[in-house]
Amino acid sequence: MQKLLFIFNSAPYGNESLFSGLRLALQIQEQHKAQIKLFLMSDSVTAGLKKQNPAEGYNLQ
Repeated sequence: MQKLLFIFNSAPYGNESLFSGLRLALQIQEQHKAQIKLFLMSDSVTAGLKKQNPAEGYNLQ
């Protein structure tokens, strides 16, 4: 089993990089059964908070 670490540091809204990275991590986990770990730092930390009200198109639920 592969083990992958994704490191994010961009804000969750107003930028596609965090959203795209999370989608990539989910696809790799589903298709290759890899163990995925996320490291959120700087502005990306707010992406891990519950009860957010995301803009249309950014919701991963």
